[in-house]
Amino acid sequence: MGWFEGSVTREELLLLAEYDRWDTDRLLGVAARLPPAAWTQPVDSRLPCLRDAFVHLVSSAVVWLARWQGRPLATGLRAAAFPSAAALHLRWREVAASLGEFLQGIPEASLRAPFAYRTATGRERSEVLELTFWHLVTHAAHHRGQIITVLRSLGGPTVHTDLLHFLGRRGRDEGR
Repeated sequence: MGWFEGSVTREELLLLAEYDRWDTDRLLGVAARLPPAAWTQPVDSRLPCLRDAFVHLVSSAVVWLARWQGRPLATGLRAAAFPSAAALHLRWREVAASLGEFLQGIPEASLRAPFAYRTATGRERSEVLELTFWHLVTHAAHHRGQIITVLRSLGGPTVHTDLLHFLGRRGRDEGR
């Protein structure tokens, strides 16, 4: 076993999945309140527009879930299929629910077992599921940071998206 494998429990991965869902939900909610033109307004060469950034984030979850389930997936989501933040938000909620169901149902030992998959370029790879889940969450956090910068530049509100804020909110929300 490598330095990482076996270092988290299913419950911890489920907590990370909940955080990932909560954080992306919040940002899609902010984006939905912006003027419709902001969704596809050009931003810069690294991040063409808000829609493309969000679609990339959600598409990554779709691709990893397909890989974990052993399903072939030729491509991720197409940005043009989501004319609004609200449309993508509906898709995101389906994806997030599927991720949670998958993590709930997979045997604990499978979280630490290597699985084989093919990259978008057709390259064969083998990784440990729990490590790729960490990758998915940190990848999403990176892009949410970029999205926050764009949302602010478009006049969106400042929102807290960090893990500690989520944990604090979660504790307060559960105490009601």
